[in-house]
Amino acid sequence: MRSDTQHRWRLLWSSGGLCLLTMALWVADGSQLVTSARMTAHNLLSPGRMVVAAMSAPVSSAPAVESAEKKVDVAALQNALLQNELQRRQLLIQNARLANELRTTQQTVSVQSVNGDQLLHFRALRARVLSHAGLSNSLSQMIVDAGASSGLRRMELVVDSSGLVIDQGRSTEVENGQKVAAGMTVIGRIIQTAQWISRVQLVTDKEFSAAIQLVRMAPHGALFGAEGLLEGTGEGTCRITGIPYTEAVSVGDEVFSAELNGINGPRLYYGKVVQAQFSSGGQWTITVEPGTDSANLTEVSVIQPLLNDRRVQFSQRPSE
Repeated sequence: MRSDTQHRWRLLWSSGGLCLLTMALWVADGSQLVTSARMTAHNLLSPGRMVVAAMSAPVSSAPAVESAEKKVDVAALQNALLQNELQRRQLLIQNARLANELRTTQQTVSVQSVNGDQLLHFRALRARVLSHAGLSNSLSQMIVDAGASSGLRRMELVVDSSGLVIDQGRSTEVENGQKVAAGMTVIGRIIQTAQWISRVQLVTDKEFSAAIQLVRMAPHGALFGAEGLLEGTGEGTCRITGIPYTEAVSVGDEVFSAELNGINGPRLYYGKVVQAQFSSGGQWTITVEPGTDSANLTEVSVIQPLLNDRRVQFSQRPSE
């Protein structure tokens, strides 16, 4: 009986205490005390909450990935632009050649042609640029030492210590006068050869000269224009001489090779006309910007004319 009474008193005190606590919270909320206490607790716990959130959040590598993607995009874009420029030059020459062939065909429609192997073809011999400023003493000594063991004299091994030096020479049929190109763009010509190396004279050199032909844009397409002589100025540009004022010349005309060592061969690119004015001698004064900056080249090609072995062997076959 006594225990029941104690239990009822405990319930009564608990109910009363709960009611008092509820009234106290109601009064405190009316005076904004609860809100203030809740904000204080939130502020006290915020640093820890932020640290935990930072520790649990995955580390983002988005900036690094985005930077790498941008670099890849720029390299791909530059390569695409270079390929488009090479294709444009090839199409320009092809268009001009087709237009020239069409005019020739229209003039000789009664002449029949016989197809056959060509006597000459051209190859591009790959060569690595050893130096842009001549042959260094250390490299020269290495070549001399290697040649001495083969019984070769010094004069057969080295070239003058000036100009562009490449790692192809007489051993691979490199000869003076052969054009040197980067892609389809002429950068110079061979002016001195040794057994394993050669020296290149750049198109901008004062002593450089080559037969060229302009390709000009007409309303109906590209056409071969006037022929002249390309010469280096020694100042990073070239000039064209020998074109009379009666010929059509304009800024933006493309400059291609007219011949290779006196042989009608593939059309190689030299550059673009950037200035054209009449001179007092009745000729054009034409300035050309080279198509390639040779200062940063690491690999080039030597353009070599070769006899067609198949045709030579066929012509030498004894008659039955």
